[in-house]
Amino acid sequence: MNTVYDDKNKLILMYEEKGLEKGSVIDVLGDFVLEHDIVKVLEGFLNEYIERRDYMGVIYSDEYDVGDEGYFGENRVLFYYGVDDNYDIVSYKELYDYLQVACNFYIEKNSDKKDEINEYLLRIKSKYGIEE
Repeated sequence: MNTVYDDKNKLILMYEEKGLEKGSVIDVLGDFVLEHDIVKVLEGFLNEYIERRDYMGVIYSDEYDVGDEGYFGENRVLFYYGVDDNYDIVSYKELYDYLQVACNFYIEKNSDKKDEINEYLLRIKSKYGIEE
């Protein structure tokens, strides 16, 4: 029997295997990959506009000016999850690393979307100037 709970645990293990352990990032991306249209989510990351809810979301640092209350650095992305002040901040490179794991997980279950998903990843990588 395959459940969302089992899938979420598998995804968490995939992150841990890559040394990626920021809980709020994993929780938000886990919800995105398991419960949303991943293509629209990737489009959102490409356009730096991700739909937010009171309990989870993504905020880009360029939404703030230096000196603004809440400013958290340049070229950073904040993930928040839950009703408490649980959040993690990642660089663009870290964002790409987390997205890559989420996409690999998605592709395992939806191989017909592999080319489209990988194209979005390449565009995101290029947008943020990520080199490996």
